[in-house]
Amino acid sequence: MSNEGRCKTGNFKAVLAVLIVIFVTLSGSFKASAINKQIFITVKVNGNYIKMDTWPYIKDGRTFVSVRFVAEALGAKVEWDGEDKKVTIKDDYNYIELFVGSKECYINAVKQAMDTSPEISNGRTMVPLRFVSEVLGCSVDWNQTTYTVSINKNGIKVPEECIYQRNYTDEDLIWLARIVTVEAGGMSLEGKLAVANVVLNRVKSPSFPNTVYDVIFQKGQFPPAYKSGFKELVPPDECIIAAKMALEGVNNIGNCLYFNNRPFTSRSGTFYKKIEGEYFYY
Repeated sequence: MSNEGRCKTGNFKAVLAVLIVIFVTLSGSFKASAINKQIFITVKVNGNYIKMDTWPYIKDGRTFVSVRFVAEALGAKVEWDGEDKKVTIKDDYNYIELFVGSKECYINAVKQAMDTSPEISNGRTMVPLRFVSEVLGCSVDWNQTTYTVSINKNGIKVPEECIYQRNYTDEDLIWLARIVTVEAGGMSLEGKLAVANVVLNRVKSPSFPNTVYDVIFQKGQFPPAYKSGFKELVPPDECIIAAKMALEGVNNIGNCLYFNNRPFTSRSGTFYKKIEGEYFYY
């Protein structure tokens, strides 16, 4: 072969090697970003879950909520002034004026300062929950384990139209997060979410028990559930987040009912996909 031919071959191999590196790098990036972490924060008023059309979120250590949904659950009225970007909250005892993008507010005509400002998200005015709730005379508690804010106020009956009928309990969430911890604790969020959805798919299937607890403890199905300490296990945050994402309907494995760290030869026809060494099947 001529030197020119060798150079062309060498150049081709070099270019090919670079392309492979780029492809692998990008593939890893796409895989890592395939599942976006969603922290589903639930809000309770006097023990009732509250409907929201925009999920609360945490920013700079503060929980922001849609002001209208929380205020109305507390029996207050909300008015929006688009020109001044002002939201007004009124009940029998309070008149609160908040301004989007400003820490200044008025409580019963008295100027005060908040430590953060209201903002707009998905077309909704989001306000710092604790500040507004306490001004309205409420107590506020945060449950880190279930990502739940509980607001309590004496003498308030939450209107029926404000109540969200959640289809799972806190116990379901904790049990699901525990099994995710022992089965997928070392996996990415994608893997954790997939394992959580296998459990929930079984709950929905007539071939398995119909509760999270009974699916987990069905004989011969999840051996780690029988190990010492499982029932007292405190799941880490990311396992709680993955479990709650699954319970709120985020599904990345369709109707899969099985997973294993080795291929099931008997189920090769129902193979769905492989996630970090785990094989998922319908």
